[in-house]
Amino acid sequence: MHPIRHRDAESHGFSPHLLRTSWFVHPAAGVAQLASTADDLASTCRAVALVLGDDVVFTHVTSARLRGWWMPMLDDLPIVACSSGEAPHADRRGVYVRRCDIPPGHRERLGDIAVASPEWTIVELAEHLALLDLVAVIDSALHLGHTTVDRLRATMVPGRRGVRVLRRALDLADGRSESWWETMLRLVHVLSGFEVEPQHVVRNAAGVEIARGDLRIVGTSRLAEYDGADHRERQQHQRDLRREKMLAREGVERFGYTATEIIHAPDSIVRDAEDARGLAHVPGRVGLWRAEARLATVSASGQGALRRRLQRLVRTTSPRPSGAKPRPSGANP
Repeated sequence: MHPIRHRDAESHGFSPHLLRTSWFVHPAAGVAQLASTADDLASTCRAVALVLGDDVVFTHVTSARLRGWWMPMLDDLPIVACSSGEAPHADRRGVYVRRCDIPPGHRERLGDIAVASPEWTIVELAEHLALLDLVAVIDSALHLGHTTVDRLRATMVPGRRGVRVLRRALDLADGRSESWWETMLRLVHVLSGFEVEPQHVVRNAAGVEIARGDLRIVGTSRLAEYDGADHRERQQHQRDLRREKMLAREGVERFGYTATEIIHAPDSIVRDAEDARGLAHVPGRVGLWRAEARLATVSASGQGALRRRLQRLVRTTSPRPSGAKPRPSGANP
């Protein structure tokens, strides 16, 4: 069933009482959708679009999520859209509508949903995301083939908020990463001064490919890889053991790391890299990673900071008209 504007409910055979039952949810003021579709972002955007202007496109975190990019570690991201700079203010409960002039050529459609281009979506995300989170978003967009570094650089707006972190993120981005955590593991190494090669192909003496590693520490035969929860499943674990034996026969070491180690023990990851390179241990080598991690959602402090930055994009009530007086406490609706 398609979403319904409240004012059109009776013409579709629905009473106002029915729309207030648990069968329906109301993602934005003035529209209802089936509760069974509430967890589907595309369905919610179709519903919200019914009460927005024709010029409005979804952007920021909403456009990124619709495209399936790797998002920061934060739940309950807001619905964000954008209208032209001259459009009437369309803000309402459930959706934040930014009045901004999207440059020509940066309005697209994903199926039947109007969205900002990948490039403009990332330009807007750079206003709020910390460096590590922004790199992960860009890595996913590059990995999926949705954009290129050159196109992103061409879209940057000098002097715009977030342009500095975007420049840094583009210098660190690499579309060969295959997951959010692979990007984080790569950045632990890179920000600690180690050159790495993502998706390194290991071949045997006959030149036959036997494995592909997440990261090779350049100058060594060491592979650093992210081990997700699926690696402990019985069949996957057996495949991993066979793979490790094949790598060992070719003189390749494999060190696997979990998300917990990336978050809480980056020093040990860097210490392993130092050993692989034959370097003396330098305690401060991991300092830049730790500083950036405190700002990003890989840490609890970073999650809290992003939640506060995004709070201004959350609409739990419809804005009152200018000059409206607040209703006295306890007054009837």
